[in-house]
Order: sequence, then C-alpha cells, then structure tokens
Amino acid sequence: MRKRYLALAAATAVMMMVSGCSGKAQDPGSETTQTGTQQTEASGDSQSVETQPEEEGEQMGPLRVWGTITEVGEDRIVANCESDSANMGEVVLLIDPDNTYVLGAVDGLPVDLKDVEIGNFEAYLSPAMTMSLPPQNTPYAVIVNIPEDMQAPQYVVAAGPVDDTNGAGILTGIDETEYTLARSVNIQPFLTKNIVALKDIERESRCLVWMNDEGDVDRIVLFGE
Repeated sequence: MRKRYLALAAATAVMMMVSGCSGKAQDPGSETTQTGTQQTEASGDSQSVETQPEEEGEQMGPLRVWGTITEVGEDRIVANCESDSANMGEVVLLIDPDNTYVLGAVDGLPVDLKDVEIGNFEAYLSPAMTMSLPPQNTPYAVIVNIPEDMQAPQYVVAAGPVDDTNGAGILTGIDETEYTLARSVNIQPFLTKNIVALKDIERESRCLVWMNDEGDVDRIVLFGE
C-alpha cells in the first residue's frame, strides 16, 4: 500500500512539473514570477518572494534585463522588459538610494530620477521579486539615458582577479561571462580621486565596463566596497 502511495505521489509530481513548463494558460488565481532559471508559483493574494540558489552556498549573479522606460516616479521606474533572458513585460524597478545605482550610460555617473529620460535602459536585478502584477524588483543597478547609437556599459560582479596568464587580460563575472580587456584599458574609481589599477579587482568587486567596436573592454569604473 505504501509503495502504491509513493508511486502515485511521484506520478503526480511529474505531471505538475510538465504542466508548469507547458505554454498553457494558468489558473486565474495563480501567478508566476521567473528570474533567470528560478521560478516561484503562488496562489491567492500577491506576496513578496525571494528566489534562492538551488544549492546552499551557490553564487548567483545579477540578472541583466533591458527594454524601454515608460514612466519615472519619485522612487521607481516603470519599464517594459523585452530582454531574451527575462521577457517579463511591464516591470516596476524600485529604487533604493542605499542599494541601487542609477547611472548614466555615457559617463557612468549617478543620475537623479527626475533626470531619467524615457527610452532605452538596462538593469541588473536582485533575486528578490514580488509576485504582484506587474512584478517589482529592487535592482542593483539601472543604466539609463542610453543614446540610440551606443552600446550600454555592463555592470559586472567579478568572480576573481583579472586573469592575464595568456597575455590578454580576462575579467570573469560570477555568472561566468568573460570580458576580454583592451591593451589600453582605462580604469578609474567611482566618485573618488583614489588611484586604482587592474590588480585592485578581486572576488565580488563591482565594475561598470564599456566595450569598444571590437568587443573588448576599454574602460572600467571600479566601485568601492
């Protein structure tokens, strides 16, 4: 009898997984929020959830998304998220002055919300996402005021020091993305007059990187701890 029960439970679990991965419409009382490969489902009232790494101690990098800003408020940015990695449609970016960088794409300097332009953006989301509609997130960084003909800089959390064992410097993010550094890469600190060098980049250092036409990083802003 116990074996029968376990078999029935296992079959039910498999059916639920298949149903959850299918493209069929969900129950109107159920809402799903997906950040990267982490998915959480809840029924009933909206609530705040946090997607966690599958295994304890596993590192998760920020989720990079992009799209178009449609509205700017006193403490939030409303945007249409169109990125391939997380096509969430409308999303509300909650701006926490102590934890969120809102940065201009051209110079990497802070931008007041009143000066954020309607148009293209990139954002780097934290794992926490509310299950309200539209979904809400307090991002690590939002890149705004991006010119139409410009590739936006990227916010990178380093997996470790720059690797230059093969001649060309390689900066690797904790999401395992590798960035090749140009020979004449310029590195500067964020909002200080300190002198910094590539050797100052270490594990979990936060950087803003610009790439040239060849796809190599030719400018880095290194954030302080």
